[in-house]
Amino acid sequence: MKNNKTREIVLAALLTAMALVLGVIEIPYPFAPWLQFDLSEVIILMAISLLSLRYTIFIIFAKFMVSIFIKGPVGPLAIGQISALIASLSIALSYYCFMKIIPFRKQIIKKGIALVCSMSVFALVMFIINYYFVTPTYLMNQPTWYTQLPYILDIDAFNSVYGTNMTVPSILSGLSAYGQAIFIIYFPFNFLKGMICGIVYMFVSPVEKYWKTK
Repeated sequence: MKNNKTREIVLAALLTAMALVLGVIEIPYPFAPWLQFDLSEVIILMAISLLSLRYTIFIIFAKFMVSIFIKGPVGPLAIGQISALIASLSIALSYYCFMKIIPFRKQIIKKGIALVCSMSVFALVMFIINYYFVTPTYLMNQPTWYTQLPYILDIDAFNSVYGTNMTVPSILSGLSAYGQAIFIIYFPFNFLKGMICGIVYMFVSPVEKYWKTK
């Protein structure tokens, strides 16, 4: 029992280090170049499978603290690291729950459905926090609620500032101009990022059988 506990701690430390390394390797999102792809969430998915939700949350918070220590706070209130923390927690909690409730016995099907559902939840959560707080805070360089923005923000404003050419599909006409801009920027990016991490995880998950501690 003691030996198994030691293996879990060592594996948690190893996965934390791997998540930090993967988090440093970033690729700009072509439609919004201030956003970056990275594969650190692959490690979060592995932690759910190999360890437990408790260890996974420990890895997420360790990654959060080390990122602040190495990079320094990104944005006011370290909003960059806080956003990454919320992103990892939403993926971990939703994937853990979906893996518990999805009834399929075949693991590859179960994991595939759980990943699509989890990444949809993740993208929605990131849209919500960017809408209400994260984007206004970045733009104003201080803690700012979305109702406190001193100007109208829409997709044209983002295009003019960043030299992008994003357009809003008519299906989003029910949202405000601000909501349309935040949705079209963040939801596709986060869903795509999540699915890329999910696909990579599906490819590497066979190695888990060599690392399992439970």
